[in-house]
Amino acid sequence: MTRRQFDEQLAELKDLLTEMGEMNCRAIGDAATALEKQNPSLAGEIKNIETSVDEKEAEIERLCLKIILKQQPVASDLLFVTSAMKMVTDMERIADQAVDIGELVVKMSQLPYADIPSEIYDMAERVKDMVASAVESFVERNTELAKETCRADDAVDDLFDAVKKKLTHVMYKDIDDDENGEQALDMLMIAKYLEKIGDHATNIAEWVMFMLTGEHKKLN
Repeated sequence: MTRRQFDEQLAELKDLLTEMGEMNCRAIGDAATALEKQNPSLAGEIKNIETSVDEKEAEIERLCLKIILKQQPVASDLLFVTSAMKMVTDMERIADQAVDIGELVVKMSQLPYADIPSEIYDMAERVKDMVASAVESFVERNTELAKETCRADDAVDDLFDAVKKKLTHVMYKDIDDDENGEQALDMLMIAKYLEKIGDHATNIAEWVMFMLTGEHKKLN
C-alpha cells in the first residue's frame, strides 16, 4: 500500500468518525426535542439512529483493522488508528443512552406530564456540544479543544446536581402521589443518562490526548 492510499484511508476514517459524531448529536437533539414536545413518535425514531451508529461503528472497526494489518503504521499514525478504535466504543454507548432517554419519553407520555426542570434541556445542549467538540478535537488533532471538552463536563455535573435536588424534593413532597413520583424518577434517569453522555464525551477527549501524547490520563 502506497503512502497516498494510506492517507486516503486515514481521511476516510476521519470522515466516518465525523459522521458517527453527527449521528450522536442528532440522537441527543431528538431526545431533548421529544421530551420538550412530548412526542413519543420522535422518541421512538432514535432507535433508527442508534442502528446507523452501530453500523458505522462496525465500518470504522473494519477500516482500522485493515489499516493496521496492511499498512502496519508506526508512531503517530498507529496512535491515531488505535485511538479511533477506542473512541467508537464510547460513541456507540452515547447512542445507546439516547435510546434509553427516548424510551423514557415514550413511557412518560402515557402519564400526565409534570414540570420538567429546565436544567435537563441545558444538559442536553451542553453534552451535544461536548460530543461534537470531542470528535472535532480528534479529527483536527487539537489538544486545547480536547481539554475544553473535559472542562465542560464540570458544568454538566453541576446541572445534574441541580436536577437531582429539584426532583428529590418533588419525590418527597408527593410521596403519596404515585404518578408524580414516577415521573420525577423518570426525569432523574434522563438527567443521569445525559450526565453519562458527558462522561463518554470526556472519555473521547482523553483518547485524543492519548493519540497526541502517547499517555492515557484522566482529565476530569
